[in-house]
Amino acid sequence: MTTVAMPVAAELPAAPAVAWQGLRNVKLLDSLSDEKLADLAARCHWHRLESGQVLHGPYCDQRLYMLSSGTLSVSSYGANGRELILGMIAAGRFFGPMAQEGAVSHLNVVVQAQEPSLVASLSKEELEALVVSDIQIVRAVIEHLVELSSMLARRVVNMGTLSVRGRLHAQLLEQAERIGVVEDQALLSPAPRQNDLALMLGTSREEVAREMSRLTRLGLLQREGRNLRICHVDGLRVLLEEAR
Repeated sequence: MTTVAMPVAAELPAAPAVAWQGLRNVKLLDSLSDEKLADLAARCHWHRLESGQVLHGPYCDQRLYMLSSGTLSVSSYGANGRELILGMIAAGRFFGPMAQEGAVSHLNVVVQAQEPSLVASLSKEELEALVVSDIQIVRAVIEHLVELSSMLARRVVNMGTLSVRGRLHAQLLEQAERIGVVEDQALLSPAPRQNDLALMLGTSREEVAREMSRLTRLGLLQREGRNLRICHVDGLRVLLEEAR
């Protein structure tokens, strides 16, 4: 299995001077004042990752992780070594639900940087103190869990009921809706990598490439440098409905 050789993130000896401003991007912490945010940043462990580096700890320890900047992928591996990307974590999100005390995850979960990233982590005790101090934190956690449950339910249904083509349409629409649709268009920046899409959809890169080319010929997609424009979001929705 290739995960053993992956470079591991370095833990920073101290929080960068501007780190607390980066935590302002984390939705969980919206209700905190600048003073409280700076104090929290000083109590966090910080991890700087280059593209391809692995962050150890999430989903098997009791810490809360917050992505200040960058993008992370969350993958798991089957007994045969086959990789499946469970999801992508964008800047401003928090992750790594705390395991029960003494428990160790039996899933081979790998959190890996897709680009240079900065992550803060908070101990179970610090998290509990934070939750007790502010009801808005509790509400943010609940909203996150509801959103995550809905996303996972949609993905299970799509994996079980749609063809590879339909799953790709659904994934592109989900990304478009996440960043916002303007005048029936959405710009995915940077463009999702075909290999990552294949690992998320449980298929091959070649199948993804063929369908992306077909959508481009239909005028629904357009490459713009490192970005991908969905030119007609409603058209993509129509194709998805036809596939259901």
